[in-house]
Amino acid sequence: MDYLFALQNIREASPEFFTYIFLFISEFIMPAFLLAGGIYYWSINKEEGSYILMSYSFGYTINQTIKNIACINRPWVLDSRLHVESHAAGGATGYSFPSGHTVTAASVGGGIANVQRKKKGVVILMMVLILMVAFSRNWLGAHTMKDVVTAMCVAALAIILANVLRYFISRKPEQDTVVCAVAISINIIILLLLSLKKYETVYNSDGSLLVDPYKMLSDCYTSLGTAVGFFTGWWLERHFIKFSMDVDKKTKIIRGVIGAIIGLSIQFVIGPMFKFAGDHWYHFIKYFLLFFVVMYLYPLCYTKFENRKRA
Repeated sequence: MDYLFALQNIREASPEFFTYIFLFISEFIMPAFLLAGGIYYWSINKEEGSYILMSYSFGYTINQTIKNIACINRPWVLDSRLHVESHAAGGATGYSFPSGHTVTAASVGGGIANVQRKKKGVVILMMVLILMVAFSRNWLGAHTMKDVVTAMCVAALAIILANVLRYFISRKPEQDTVVCAVAISINIIILLLLSLKKYETVYNSDGSLLVDPYKMLSDCYTSLGTAVGFFTGWWLERHFIKFSMDVDKKTKIIRGVIGAIIGLSIQFVIGPMFKFAGDHWYHFIKYFLLFFVVMYLYPLCYTKFENRKRA
């Protein structure tokens, strides 16, 4: 906490420009990592890309499970003298420990660094970006040092698990149905257990809710939507599309550009249309759509188009 107090003093004494830089790093580089994972899958290497995104799914599930078991509140809830940067407050959802932003950056960025480990420039760039996202969460007052360091450890574990599964599937590809069913079942069980768990309700001095247990479950639905969307799309692509990476550079660029537009549209335009479903199911639908489209629906469309053009 002393570290956060020191950063808060520096932040308040510094030009507001610095805070906007860290706000950009926190809120825009993080989704850019997910976008990079999708582009890698469509345009660079399908197998490696799928396991980079699988690392994210594993990381987010583990991270969210720890969050809702530990139930450690945000720094400004633990100590009222600490203040989160106002623009970052909206993205600081759920409990504090570990950091969701950091686990996203570290699982995807670390996954890219892992598959590109022979290219030192790529590895260094990924590590720098991950550390920048982690530090930005501290600078903005959204997380403690413990939150971001633990999140990076969770991401490392997720990358290891994804690589073990990658090796297993390469040896026994017929077991992908079992893998898909088990992964989705585990996520459903985790959500049910976390939903049945009793949570502490924290109130302000004026009697208003400071920490609402109902809202603390929203990111658990994000985790389930991500897992169901990813693994369903992954299985369908493996069995019914099997899109080829044996295409020219121009086609790969087109795939990446159009896919990026589609992904951003789901994230910022189409997804928010489902807010009528309530906070929980809105998060589930949004991330299910995002990963189902990334893994299956979009590859289905461009494969049909490319085959027709080739014919």
